[in-house]
Amino acid sequence: MKNDIPLTETPICMNRKPLAKIFASITGLVLMAGAVMFGSSAQAQPDGKAIYEANCVACHKIDADLVGPALKGVTERLDEAYLIKWIRNSQSVINSGDKYANDLYKKWNNVQMPAFDLSDDEIKAVLAHIKAESAAAAAPAASAAAGASTGTTAVAAEEKGVLDNKVFLYTVITLGAVILLLLVFIQTRLKGVLDSKVSAGEVDLDKLEDRSVKFKLSPLQRLGLIMGSLAFGFVAFYAYAYNNIGMQQGYAPKQPIAFSHELHAGQHQIACTYCHTGAERGKSATIPSVNVCMNCHNQIKKDAPEIKKIWSAWENKKPIEWIRIHNLPDFAYFNHAQHYKVAGIECQKCHGPIQEMKVVAQHAPLTMGWCIDCHRETKIDANNGYYKAVHAKNPKFKDGVTIGQMGGLECSKCHY
Repeated sequence: MKNDIPLTETPICMNRKPLAKIFASITGLVLMAGAVMFGSSAQAQPDGKAIYEANCVACHKIDADLVGPALKGVTERLDEAYLIKWIRNSQSVINSGDKYANDLYKKWNNVQMPAFDLSDDEIKAVLAHIKAESAAAAAPAASAAAGASTGTTAVAAEEKGVLDNKVFLYTVITLGAVILLLLVFIQTRLKGVLDSKVSAGEVDLDKLEDRSVKFKLSPLQRLGLIMGSLAFGFVAFYAYAYNNIGMQQGYAPKQPIAFSHELHAGQHQIACTYCHTGAERGKSATIPSVNVCMNCHNQIKKDAPEIKKIWSAWENKKPIEWIRIHNLPDFAYFNHAQHYKVAGIECQKCHGPIQEMKVVAQHAPLTMGWCIDCHRETKIDANNGYYKAVHAKNPKFKDGVTIGQMGGLECSKCHY
């Protein structure tokens, strides 16, 4: 039996517009919210460990004194607000007359700690890293029992931001998949209902104005879905590109010979410039040649497997094919002698705690922003002979002048 349905009407079982609008709106909102939240969270979690290693390791260790005092337990000794002021500009705290700050300054031979242009969140991330490392250093027995997982707690704290980003992204993808499955399920059910009614003779397809089984969206809803999808895709790609493309931080290739800086620079305290002679006299620090290695190993550990590789290169008059780790773009100029010899900057400032590395990895990001921040923050030593004449003529040097104020931010300094 057929019921007469006007040509301009559609059975209630075929009316998908309300459902389609609801799910389309939800999908668009999820995508746009995902774009905004993922984009903000991708950069909202400072990496305390990276900031600490880029700015602090040249002068501080966690459990031992270095240029400055050991940092173990500092978050328990001093409150967070005080530490934020101290890290951002220790000299201003000292000049305020603070007794603790002045006593500490005198104890460490009036060595001035540079000011750091860091946000509160970045400093808090550094303090969290110090706290985690202090806890790890306070329990060596537990650390030894845990073996390679000693730093798991600290690493987990430092990688929390990355984990949160991944969890959020996976959540958004899962929600999108669920919505898509629901739409497919509803479409299939509606088509089944329609087919059953057609088979029963309750619906005449010839009298239906719209016989398609598709969801109808208004132009505004379609625009919302498209814009939401594009926004989420763009922000996700930007966040990935910002943190990955062109950056090799952590790069640690396997070298042809297992050379340990921990052994040579750490235990035996061999000066970096003994092997990297160019650091004192030119642009490149240079990779040591075979004869530099043979200065010692023509007598020391001659029969060790790795040393035999050096001997093989020496006897065959072939260079050791070391893999370069630290690379700058061809359009960027960097001079080792200018930084190491003239400015007196320690190797660890850029290369991290090299004396502790069994396998060398790129420590700093080596990005343009990272270099500029250093020029903005680092003050010129008034006793540096290179600037002696300038110091004598310019009274501003008494108050401290940064490299940036001396032209260190000019494009032609690094690009020419």
